[in-house]
Amino acid sequence: MYPPPYYQTDDSAQLQAFLQQHYFGLLLSHSGGIAYTPLPFLFDWQGEAAKAYCHLARNNPQLKHLDGAEVSIIIQGPHAFVPASCYQQQPAVSTWNYALAELTGTARLLDHQQTLALVRKQETHSAPGMLQAADYQQKLVQAIVGVEIDISQMHGRFKLSQNKSASEQQRVIAHLQQAEQPGSVWQLMQQAGQS
Repeated sequence: MYPPPYYQTDDSAQLQAFLQQHYFGLLLSHSGGIAYTPLPFLFDWQGEAAKAYCHLARNNPQLKHLDGAEVSIIIQGPHAFVPASCYQQQPAVSTWNYALAELTGTARLLDHQQTLALVRKQETHSAPGMLQAADYQQKLVQAIVGVEIDISQMHGRFKLSQNKSASEQQRVIAHLQQAEQPGSVWQLMQQAGQS
């Protein structure tokens, strides 16, 4: 979908909040064609600066071209169909509301000890209190390689009916509260300050 300027954001606070809730996406690299791997990411914020961490299987062919390469991360958030019947102005076109973040940065492969530290950090973040045994973690890091990505650019696309009137936004929210499973786009719309 074509993203008009009012759907786009570079607001780091908004993007950080979004990425704390949505952190599964695609790691894209461009050497010798497009390669991608779907992964969970761990983000480390240092003021305006950010790093992203992930790990790939050691036999993943994408690893061959990652060290020092510019990469992209696409994090797709919630999305929902919005029927034309939500709009007062008729005829209207049905559409799709969605949220996503696009990050660009330089990748660096981590050594064995850094990868082990990353695995422990990811487990603590994803499943607090459920860490794998240390010997299992040691075996795991034999089969994976950690990746650190120094983020240089972050952009978001939040298509949440910003171009509609407040009453139409409310109708979209009401429709999505009834239709969406689980409810999430309407929650993003409310968080964005739309009635």
